[in-house]
Amino acid sequence: MPTFLSRSQNDDQQADVGRFALLLAIVILIIGTLGLVGLPRQADDTGVIVRILVTVLAGGVLFATLRITRIKRRNRRRFETIMWGLVLVSVVGFLITSNPVLGTVVAFFWLVLVIAAPAAVLKQVLASDRVTIQTILGAITVYLLIGVALAFIAIAMEGSVGFFEVVPRSTAYVYFSFVTITTLGYGDLSPYTDGARMVSVISAVTAQMYLVIVVARLVSIWSPHRTAAAPGGDE
Repeated sequence: MPTFLSRSQNDDQQADVGRFALLLAIVILIIGTLGLVGLPRQADDTGVIVRILVTVLAGGVLFATLRITRIKRRNRRRFETIMWGLVLVSVVGFLITSNPVLGTVVAFFWLVLVIAAPAAVLKQVLASDRVTIQTILGAITVYLLIGVALAFIAIAMEGSVGFFEVVPRSTAYVYFSFVTITTLGYGDLSPYTDGARMVSVISAVTAQMYLVIVVARLVSIWSPHRTAAAPGGDE
Protein backbone atom coordinates (compact mmCIF):
# COMPACT_ATOMS: atom_id res chain seq x y z
CA MET A 1 0.00 0.00 0.00
CA PRO A 2 2.71 2.59 0.77
CA THR A 3 4.36 1.85 -2.59
CA PHE A 4 1.04 2.35 -4.34
CA LEU A 5 0.49 5.69 -2.63
CA SER A 6 4.01 6.79 -3.50
CA ARG A 7 3.45 5.98 -7.17
CA SER A 8 0.11 7.78 -7.15
CA GLN A 9 1.63 10.90 -5.64
CA ASN A 10 4.50 10.73 -8.12
CA ASP A 11 2.05 10.45 -11.04
CA ASP A 12 0.07 13.44 -9.76
CA GLN A 13 3.26 15.47 -9.40
CA GLN A 14 4.37 14.62 -12.93
CA ALA A 15 0.93 15.58 -14.24
CA ASP A 16 1.13 18.93 -12.46
CA VAL A 17 4.59 19.57 -13.91
CA GLY A 18 3.21 18.80 -17.36
CA ARG A 19 0.35 21.27 -16.93
CA PHE A 20 2.62 24.08 -15.73
CA ALA A 21 5.10 23.33 -18.53
CA LEU A 22 2.28 23.40 -21.10
CA LEU A 23 1.08 26.77 -19.84
CA LEU A 24 4.59 28.22 -19.93
CA ALA A 25 5.13 26.90 -23.47
CA ILE A 26 1.90 28.50 -24.72
CA VAL A 27 2.79 31.84 -23.12
CA ILE A 28 6.21 31.73 -24.79
CA LEU A 29 4.50 31.00 -28.13
CA ILE A 30 2.28 34.04 -27.64
CA ILE A 31 5.26 36.25 -26.87
CA GLY A 32 7.11 34.90 -29.89
CA THR A 33 4.14 35.42 -32.19
CA LEU A 34 3.49 38.95 -31.02
CA GLY A 35 7.15 39.89 -30.84
CA LEU A 36 8.23 38.50 -34.21
CA VAL A 37 5.09 38.57 -36.36
CA GLY A 38 2.80 41.03 -34.59
CA LEU A 39 -0.86 41.73 -35.29
CA PRO A 40 -1.26 42.92 -38.91
CA ARG A 41 -3.65 45.82 -39.29
CA GLN A 42 -4.76 44.71 -42.75
CA ALA A 43 -7.52 42.13 -43.03
CA ASP A 44 -5.54 40.05 -45.56
CA ASP A 45 -4.90 36.31 -45.41
CA THR A 46 -1.81 36.68 -43.24
CA GLY A 47 -3.57 39.00 -40.82
CA VAL A 48 -6.48 36.58 -40.44
CA ILE A 49 -4.16 33.63 -39.82
CA VAL A 50 -2.18 35.50 -37.17
CA ARG A 51 -5.30 36.69 -35.39
CA ILE A 52 -6.73 33.16 -35.40
CA LEU A 53 -3.44 31.81 -34.03
CA VAL A 54 -3.32 34.38 -31.24
CA THR A 55 -6.96 33.70 -30.34
CA VAL A 56 -6.38 29.94 -30.18
CA LEU A 57 -3.26 30.47 -28.06
CA ALA A 58 -5.26 32.68 -25.70
CA GLY A 59 -7.79 29.88 -25.36
CA GLY A 60 -4.92 27.49 -24.70
CA VAL A 61 -3.63 29.67 -21.89
CA LEU A 62 -7.05 29.71 -20.24
CA PHE A 63 -7.44 25.95 -20.78
CA ALA A 64 -4.06 25.20 -19.18
CA THR A 65 -4.85 27.59 -16.33
CA LEU A 66 -8.13 25.80 -15.63
CA ARG A 67 -6.24 22.50 -15.51
CA ILE A 68 -3.89 23.93 -12.90
CA THR A 69 -6.52 25.43 -10.61
CA ARG A 70 -8.18 23.27 -7.98
CA ILE A 71 -11.80 23.81 -8.93
CA LYS A 72 -14.54 21.22 -9.13
CA ARG A 73 -14.49 19.11 -12.27
CA ARG A 74 -18.08 20.01 -13.15
CA ASN A 75 -17.41 23.74 -12.99
CA ARG A 76 -14.14 23.33 -14.88
CA ARG A 77 -15.91 21.54 -17.73
CA ARG A 78 -18.48 24.29 -17.92
CA PHE A 79 -15.80 26.96 -18.16
CA GLU A 80 -13.91 24.95 -20.78
CA THR A 81 -17.05 24.48 -22.88
CA ILE A 82 -17.84 28.20 -22.84
CA MET A 83 -14.22 29.11 -23.55
CA TRP A 84 -13.77 26.83 -26.55
CA GLY A 85 -17.20 27.82 -27.84
CA LEU A 86 -16.10 31.46 -27.90
CA VAL A 87 -12.82 30.48 -29.55
CA LEU A 88 -14.73 28.62 -32.26
CA VAL A 89 -17.06 31.56 -32.84
CA SER A 90 -14.09 33.91 -33.11
CA VAL A 91 -12.20 31.67 -35.55
CA VAL A 92 -15.22 31.13 -37.79
CA GLY A 93 -15.96 34.83 -37.65
CA PHE A 94 -12.42 35.73 -38.72
CA LEU A 95 -12.77 33.42 -41.71
CA ILE A 96 -16.10 34.67 -43.01
CA THR A 97 -16.45 38.28 -41.91
CA SER A 98 -14.63 41.30 -40.54
CA ASN A 99 -17.45 42.31 -38.20
CA PRO A 100 -16.12 44.57 -35.41
CA VAL A 101 -18.11 42.52 -32.90
CA LEU A 102 -15.36 39.93 -33.22
CA GLY A 103 -12.93 42.45 -31.83
CA THR A 104 -15.08 42.63 -28.71
CA VAL A 105 -15.07 38.85 -28.34
CA VAL A 106 -11.31 38.63 -28.73
CA ALA A 107 -10.87 41.56 -26.33
CA PHE A 108 -12.93 39.61 -23.81
CA PHE A 109 -10.55 36.67 -24.12
CA TRP A 110 -7.55 38.82 -23.49
CA LEU A 111 -9.25 40.61 -20.59
CA VAL A 112 -9.87 37.27 -18.90
CA LEU A 113 -6.37 36.14 -19.80
CA VAL A 114 -4.75 39.26 -18.37
CA ILE A 115 -6.68 39.14 -15.09
CA ALA A 116 -7.63 35.53 -14.39
CA ALA A 117 -4.69 33.51 -15.67
CA PRO A 118 -1.82 35.15 -13.74
CA ALA A 119 -3.99 35.49 -10.63
CA ALA A 120 -4.93 31.80 -10.69
CA VAL A 121 -1.37 30.62 -11.28
CA LEU A 122 0.02 32.98 -8.63
CA LYS A 123 -2.48 31.61 -6.13
CA GLN A 124 -1.13 28.12 -6.71
CA VAL A 125 2.46 29.31 -6.37
CA LEU A 126 1.83 31.14 -3.09
CA ALA A 127 -0.23 28.24 -1.73
CA SER A 128 2.62 25.77 -2.14
CA ASP A 129 4.37 24.72 1.06
CA ARG A 130 7.63 23.73 -0.64
CA VAL A 131 9.68 24.69 -3.67
CA THR A 132 9.00 22.36 -6.58
CA ILE A 133 9.34 22.43 -10.34
CA GLN A 134 5.68 23.49 -10.45
CA THR A 135 6.23 26.56 -8.30
CA ILE A 136 9.25 27.62 -10.34
CA LEU A 137 7.43 27.17 -13.67
CA GLY A 138 4.40 28.96 -12.26
CA ALA A 139 6.45 31.90 -11.01
CA ILE A 140 8.11 32.32 -14.41
CA THR A 141 4.78 32.07 -16.20
CA VAL A 142 3.15 34.77 -14.09
CA TYR A 143 6.04 37.14 -14.70
CA LEU A 144 5.80 36.62 -18.47
CA LEU A 145 2.04 37.12 -18.34
CA ILE A 146 2.57 40.51 -16.71
CA GLY A 147 4.61 41.49 -19.77
CA VAL A 148 1.96 40.15 -22.13
CA ALA A 149 -0.69 42.08 -20.22
CA LEU A 150 1.14 45.38 -20.62
CA ALA A 151 1.64 44.72 -24.34
CA PHE A 152 -2.07 44.19 -24.95
CA ILE A 153 -3.12 47.09 -22.76
CA ALA A 154 -0.79 49.30 -24.78
CA ILE A 155 -2.22 48.00 -28.06
CA ALA A 156 -5.76 48.62 -26.83
CA MET A 157 -4.93 52.13 -25.63
CA GLU A 158 -3.21 52.96 -28.92
CA GLY A 159 -6.46 52.42 -30.77
CA SER A 160 -8.49 54.58 -28.38
CA VAL A 161 -6.65 57.23 -26.35
CA GLY A 162 -3.15 56.78 -27.77
CA PHE A 163 0.03 55.38 -26.29
CA PHE A 164 3.09 56.38 -28.36
CA GLU A 165 3.66 59.66 -30.16
CA VAL A 166 4.40 57.79 -33.38
CA VAL A 167 2.60 54.47 -33.78
CA PRO A 168 5.23 51.72 -34.20
CA ARG A 169 4.87 48.22 -35.58
CA SER A 170 2.75 45.96 -33.42
CA THR A 171 5.82 43.89 -32.54
CA ALA A 172 7.23 46.91 -30.72
CA TYR A 173 4.60 46.64 -27.99
CA VAL A 174 5.98 43.34 -26.70
CA TYR A 175 9.49 44.77 -26.81
CA PHE A 176 8.41 47.90 -24.91
CA SER A 177 6.48 45.82 -22.38
CA PHE A 178 9.39 43.65 -21.30
CA VAL A 179 11.85 46.53 -21.39
CA THR A 180 9.49 48.32 -19.01
CA ILE A 181 8.82 45.53 -16.50
CA THR A 182 12.53 44.69 -16.33
CA THR A 183 13.27 48.43 -15.80
CA LEU A 184 15.91 48.49 -18.54
CA GLY A 185 14.57 51.73 -20.02
CA TYR A 186 16.45 51.90 -23.33
CA GLY A 187 14.57 55.10 -24.21
CA ASP A 188 13.92 54.33 -27.88
CA LEU A 189 10.21 53.93 -27.14
CA SER A 190 8.47 56.13 -24.58
CA PRO A 191 4.81 56.47 -23.56
CA TYR A 192 3.38 59.72 -24.86
CA THR A 193 0.00 60.25 -23.17
CA ASP A 194 -0.63 60.64 -19.46
CA GLY A 195 -2.60 57.41 -19.36
CA ALA A 196 0.19 55.53 -21.13
CA ARG A 197 2.76 56.84 -18.67
CA MET A 198 0.63 55.83 -15.71
CA VAL A 199 0.05 52.33 -17.10
CA SER A 200 3.78 51.94 -17.71
CA VAL A 201 4.65 53.03 -14.17
CA ILE A 202 2.03 50.75 -12.63
CA SER A 203 3.27 47.82 -14.73
CA ALA A 204 6.91 48.40 -13.78
CA VAL A 205 6.10 48.72 -10.07
CA THR A 206 3.81 45.67 -10.17
CA ALA A 207 6.48 43.55 -11.83
CA GLN A 208 9.14 44.55 -9.30
CA MET A 209 6.81 44.01 -6.34
CA TYR A 210 5.89 40.64 -7.79
CA LEU A 211 9.53 39.61 -7.97
CA VAL A 212 10.15 40.70 -4.39
CA ILE A 213 7.06 38.91 -3.05
CA VAL A 214 7.52 35.69 -5.00
CA VAL A 215 11.26 35.43 -4.38
CA ALA A 216 10.68 36.07 -0.67
CA ARG A 217 7.99 33.40 -0.64
CA LEU A 218 10.14 30.83 -2.43
CA VAL A 219 13.09 31.53 -0.12
CA SER A 220 10.89 31.24 2.97
CA ILE A 221 9.57 27.80 2.00
CA TRP A 222 12.88 26.47 0.70
CA SER A 223 14.38 24.45 3.56
CA PRO A 224 17.35 22.37 2.42
CA HIS A 225 17.99 21.20 5.98
CA ARG A 226 14.77 19.16 5.85
CA THR A 227 16.16 16.91 3.16
CA ALA A 228 19.46 16.56 5.02
CA ALA A 229 17.86 15.64 8.33
CA ALA A 230 17.76 11.99 9.30
CA PRO A 231 14.35 10.26 9.14
CA GLY A 232 14.66 9.23 12.75
CA GLY A 233 14.83 12.74 14.08
CA ASP A 234 17.38 15.39 15.01
CA GLU A 235 20.89 14.40 15.87
